[in-house]
Amino acid sequence: MRTLVFVIGLTVALLLVVSQAGGVWAQASEKAQPVYVVSQPATVNVQGEVRVTGPIAGEVSIREPIPQGKAVILGEVEVPPVQKTDVTGLVRAGTLTSEDFATMVGSLAGMQRSSPTKAGKVGGVLLPAEGVPTSALKEHSELLFAVERHGLSSPGVPPYFASHFFVRHRCFSCFRVLHNASDRTVPVTVFVYLTS
Repeated sequence: MRTLVFVIGLTVALLLVVSQAGGVWAQASEKAQPVYVVSQPATVNVQGEVRVTGPIAGEVSIREPIPQGKAVILGEVEVPPVQKTDVTGLVRAGTLTSEDFATMVGSLAGMQRSSPTKAGKVGGVLLPAEGVPTSALKEHSELLFAVERHGLSSPGVPPYFASHFFVRHRCFSCFRVLHNASDRTVPVTVFVYLTS
């Protein structure tokens, strides 16, 4: 009998709770509720070049690793004796394109095929291949924004020479030129590592 009274009491209590909750739910459903619908595929496929001009909200995935560095070698370039001030005689070593990278680390090295009779600096000038620096070089022999390094080519052995490394933040996209103050033609190689 006690069990029956307990079950009836519990049932009545539950009915009261449900009826009160139903009243609250009925009141809440009468108010307008904001609804946001986003209809996008889970993955968006994009082909070609993508440039982002502002902040990205959401999730971005990259299919392949982004290169963090790149080694570039310009050489072997035959550099005859030519002073750095002799603009018309400077040897173009090729063009170093440094786009997409923030920093350059580099050096140059060479080898004497025949021993020079006097010592002289064999160097490279990384000069921006842009309008104003190019005009300044051609018209006034000025090396604007140049990054310079040289090694010493001298009589005797060993026949190899190299410059110290340089580290520069990249400001321009292209660089070039070499010079040789010794009295012999030497092959020169420019080594540059580009990094983000």
